[in-house]
Amino acid sequence: MRVTYRPMLISLLILLLAALPVSGEQGDRYLARLKAFEKFVEKQMSVDRIPGLSIGFIKDDFIWAKGFGYADLEHMTPAKDNSSYRLASNTKSMVAVAILQLAEEGKVDLDAEVRNYVSYFPWKRWPVTVRQLLGHLGGISHYRNYDLEGHIKEHKDTRDALAIFADFDLVAEPGTKYNYSSYGYNLLGAVVEEAAKQPFGDYMREHLWEPLGMNDTYMDDPDQIIPNRVQGYRLIDGEVENSEYVDISSRFAAGGTLSTVLDLLKYARGLNSEEVLSRESIDMMQTSMTTKDGHFTDYGMGWRVTPVNGRYHVYHTGGQPETRTILVRFPKENFAIALAYNLEGANLHVYSHRLVQLILDEAWNMHPYMDDRANAALYNGLWETFNYGLAYFDRYEEAHSSDSADLAKAFAHFNDCLNLHAVQSDFKKAVKKINSGRHPVAEEAFLKVGSYIAMRLQEKLGPQRVEVYRKVGAIPFFGDYVKFCESNPDQPDGLHLSEELTELVVHWRPDWEKTCDDYTRGLVITPFSDIDKIGGRLKKLFARAEVYPDFTADLARVTRRFCVTGDRANAVKTARLSLDLYPESVVPHAMMAAAHVCFGEKDKAREFYRKALEIDEDDRAISAASLNQQAAELFLHNRLNEAAALLEIAVELYPNEAELYDTMAEIHLTRGKRLYEKALEVDPGFEHARDALKKLE
Repeated sequence: MRVTYRPMLISLLILLLAALPVSGEQGDRYLARLKAFEKFVEKQMSVDRIPGLSIGFIKDDFIWAKGFGYADLEHMTPAKDNSSYRLASNTKSMVAVAILQLAEEGKVDLDAEVRNYVSYFPWKRWPVTVRQLLGHLGGISHYRNYDLEGHIKEHKDTRDALAIFADFDLVAEPGTKYNYSSYGYNLLGAVVEEAAKQPFGDYMREHLWEPLGMNDTYMDDPDQIIPNRVQGYRLIDGEVENSEYVDISSRFAAGGTLSTVLDLLKYARGLNSEEVLSRESIDMMQTSMTTKDGHFTDYGMGWRVTPVNGRYHVYHTGGQPETRTILVRFPKENFAIALAYNLEGANLHVYSHRLVQLILDEAWNMHPYMDDRANAALYNGLWETFNYGLAYFDRYEEAHSSDSADLAKAFAHFNDCLNLHAVQSDFKKAVKKINSGRHPVAEEAFLKVGSYIAMRLQEKLGPQRVEVYRKVGAIPFFGDYVKFCESNPDQPDGLHLSEELTELVVHWRPDWEKTCDDYTRGLVITPFSDIDKIGGRLKKLFARAEVYPDFTADLARVTRRFCVTGDRANAVKTARLSLDLYPESVVPHAMMAAAHVCFGEKDKAREFYRKALEIDEDDRAISAASLNQQAAELFLHNRLNEAAALLEIAVELYPNEAELYDTMAEIHLTRGKRLYEKALEVDPGFEHARDALKKLE
């Protein structure tokens, strides 16, 4: 039986969320931080060209939400905390709740073939189960031709929506491959309708939205008058324009809803208080699924499941015409963030990460820089063990295993993976083994080791010390465990770190504790930061240290922004700072190359790209996909010549990557279209240009 709703608690929830802002001890604590966050949002929105944004969070009993900018530029309507945005794929976890509710009532069998409920869906080569669809393991295709499937103007009912992909072949045998699929969630929406014997939207309102007081959540009906509906925008040739109208009934259960950040916070709190679903179902929904070959997908049922600083954390993003959204939850912390804005594109995570940094007083998964890739690979194994193991302990308040023989086996595998000689002898093989250490294929050895260490350290040093590890990371975590083993002679030898790892952790710790300080944990690097001031302080702090915080991703993001805005001086300066601080990292070399290519210095760019490949040819920062993405970003901001120049070098480096040629063709087509338009501007009667333009269109 599904849990029954508790009306008094629901009423209290609604009242609490209506009382914005909340003052008191917690409110006073967050006041200065929220002022700093508001300034950050206003400046970052200007950088990202976002017209309107709404964001809010809950932490225990404290609730805050606010709108920034404009929900509608033409009418200068301000964005508010109750502005109504398209949720896009943040609809998916709500669909998962509906399926699990029906499963609790015995109306849906998660392991039954989906055709048991949607008989009109065609047979496939293999049976597809409801559970597999929930975890994107069903082999259902995502969009195949977005030029056709992403621009639908006509209203679709459920059968029409399924007909779009009904004849597509499966992309893989179900259970063998994670393949994100909005169509799979449309199919789940049909399961809800067939099992509940009512339209999808009616079911969601009666069984989820109304019980949680989500009175501003709707199916996105273009004909319905929906209060505070925002207008969506996109960048075309670097300018903000209205979004193309798309009727999203074709993705009704995959992303066909409208809501507010306040309603999303009600939803997050409702899940935490188990108002609409049992604890067992919520736990299952927020647990990563596993492929048949024994690897976690880091996706549960409508939620991505990835820890942050050893904290249990789930989230989902959404993106479609008119909107971008994110819902971030730390269930054990009673902490959730909801964000929506009305521009297609930009970086959602910049805003949510900054808010987490301010509220929890810790950086988001801060990693150390190491100039030796073998040491960096070993550290990655330590980090995975710390992050996933501590998150397991955070979630369940116990170690993954209590069996001494099982733990000894897990430690043996852990020490065998993190072996410097093995990494130096066959780097790719060793890294693959390390990367599998937390997965079922390795019997979740890293999770067992990390959660056991967390339990022992909490027993010895107390929960407050364990909280400190979330701020300072893996090196002090393992360093304290080394001390624990040294001071406890009864600790079995099989549950120790290897001598080699012990020496490394002890060697790294002083530098890390000196450089991972209050300043670096609170640092945010943006295009509006004082790069000279930051660079001077970091260089002084990191001087003579072998191990120190890695800000290459932040500096790369800022460099790319200066590139697209044509600010050569700041682009080169920021990339140079990154290279000075992290001389053996791929990312700074790739960013120096990008800066040079964007300002017509292709020979210098080639030099830096080739150096990046020499450091690590497998690094994603120098992959064909990454270069293609950078070119697409330049293209979006109307820097066609720079995008073409970057792609010309990318093709030299990766001559067999089709996506590079495809993007280059789009650029040349756009150039050709503009030239034909110019020809008609000069001579409106020039028929060849007119005919050619029609063909291009």
